[in-house]
Amino acid sequence: MTNPAPLTASDAFPTTGTDAIAGAAPVKGRRRTAILLMLAFIYSLNFLDRQIIVILQEPIKADFGLADWELGLLTGGAFGLFYTSMGIPIAHLIDRGVNRVRLIALFTASWSILTALCGLTRGFGGFFAARMGVGLAEAGFAPAAHSMISDLYSPRERPAAVGVFAIGVPVGVMVGLAIGGIVAEATDWRTALLFAGIPGVLIAILFPLVAREPVRGGTEDTPHQVEEKQQSLSFLQTLRILGQRRAFIHIIAGTAIMAFAQTGISTWLPSFLIRSHDMSMAHVGISLGLISGIGGAIGTWYGGWQGTRRSKSGLHMALWLPIAGMLICVPLDIIALSMSDGQSVLLVMIPSYIFGSLWTAPSIALIQSLAPVPMRARASALNIVAANLIGVSMGPLVAGILSDWFAYLRGGDAALGLRDAMMCLTAFFVWAAWHWTLAARLLQRESLAAA
Repeated sequence: MTNPAPLTASDAFPTTGTDAIAGAAPVKGRRRTAILLMLAFIYSLNFLDRQIIVILQEPIKADFGLADWELGLLTGGAFGLFYTSMGIPIAHLIDRGVNRVRLIALFTASWSILTALCGLTRGFGGFFAARMGVGLAEAGFAPAAHSMISDLYSPRERPAAVGVFAIGVPVGVMVGLAIGGIVAEATDWRTALLFAGIPGVLIAILFPLVAREPVRGGTEDTPHQVEEKQQSLSFLQTLRILGQRRAFIHIIAGTAIMAFAQTGISTWLPSFLIRSHDMSMAHVGISLGLISGIGGAIGTWYGGWQGTRRSKSGLHMALWLPIAGMLICVPLDIIALSMSDGQSVLLVMIPSYIFGSLWTAPSIALIQSLAPVPMRARASALNIVAANLIGVSMGPLVAGILSDWFAYLRGGDAALGLRDAMMCLTAFFVWAAWHWTLAARLLQRESLAAA
């Protein structure tokens, strides 16, 4: 008895016909730009609501009487648990043809309201539950947004477009840290969370009035057909098809490991500056917010721009500069954490944020370019699940556990314990760079074979 031939992307998704999703239409010109900018703004709110917790860690810890590992679980695990578990089911609905514009509006309003509710909780359990709700609401945004951008911009335009979209990450982090620190310093951490929820409700009302659902696969060089039988492939079938692209797997692995290291370090950096260098919460929020926001925006934009320019010679060319950035972050972060004063730490972190952001846009663009059109939301969700299950959920928690352990070894010195824990995480940058190097070599071989 012979084994059946392996299922391939071309078998599952014929490249003839036109889009079958009702209500979809080509989107071009100013409306396309407006949709992209609004998605970037919503993405910034997405990260604002996540990262505002980072600057509020110390007063939350004092209010609830938490250990570092509990604080790490509250800031990372509570959010990441539902974010990762619901990402793939929601992405499956997106790939089946659900209206992405309405879905994004619904999720944006939901996570904004739940962020405000976090400020009304009175204990660890209530806060944990509310943060889980935020994670659930945010789980569907990125897959839907990535899928929409891929249907708005062609493969060659995509890295630059994703670079604009991904600028929402550093901007959201910047505003979350700065506004969170200022408002909490002037009032309290609960008011800061209530304040953070307002913009999302407003943009959730405006977005459906401006955005339109684009044709699925309409920007591809070869038209794609989106039929019910194609959209209804199971998750295991989807995973089997995507898993045949080894470069796809290595990009996801490197992304997850980078997320682990960067989230662990960035989550605890405000606490490190407050504990080790006696900086005020407002000072840390404004300074670190500006540095991470501007530096991250520069790195994210340049990473997307160079990805578009270099990928004309092959997709693998978009990976080499981000790989160099990952490796450069190792000595920069170690030097920053070893500085004797807080201002020096912040200065050295400027290039670290720039180099550490070069990989963001190319990773999203490559995931979308390597996945068949009707699988793109699920491909994005796989990437997000890996990054958040390993990164957002585990990075802050592992850093908190290591911090408590190193503090014990250092006779109860919480500041030195936290510094040692963050230094340990820098080793993961090298591991991530190794995966991306393997992905680049695989894509280069494919490019040479196709030539």
